[in-house]
Amino acid sequence: MISNLTNDMTRLCGEIAALRSSRADLMSTLAEGREEMQVAVSQMVTGFGEARSEMAQQTKAELTGFVVRVKEGVAELREQVAQKQNEIREDIAGAHHAWHGTNRAPRREPSVASPRFREESEELAPKAKKKKR
Repeated sequence: MISNLTNDMTRLCGEIAALRSSRADLMSTLAEGREEMQVAVSQMVTGFGEARSEMAQQTKAELTGFVVRVKEGVAELREQVAQKQNEIREDIAGAHHAWHGTNRAPRREPSVASPRFREESEELAPKAKKKKR
């Protein structure tokens, strides 16, 4: 029985030494993997930063071009509106001349003394009450 116990203890001691050795290998492998992972993540973050910078420059250039195109469009619209306004003014002036003629007497405003004005004002004015004496 002592021989079995000695053999078991020897085997157990060998297994413990093998497990320690494999644990040390595992820790070494994990440390190497961690270092590789850190390098990969660092490179990925650097790549993200470069991509973001390029994207920002591209977006800024596109937005600048967009603003220029919008300003040009607004300027064109202003010119078109001004042309239309001038055309309408000319049409109104032409219609005015066609309707009234070029040599027209100035329009008279109704005066207070005119009979028509008195009739209208009398219709609109409230009638005064007569006082009793």
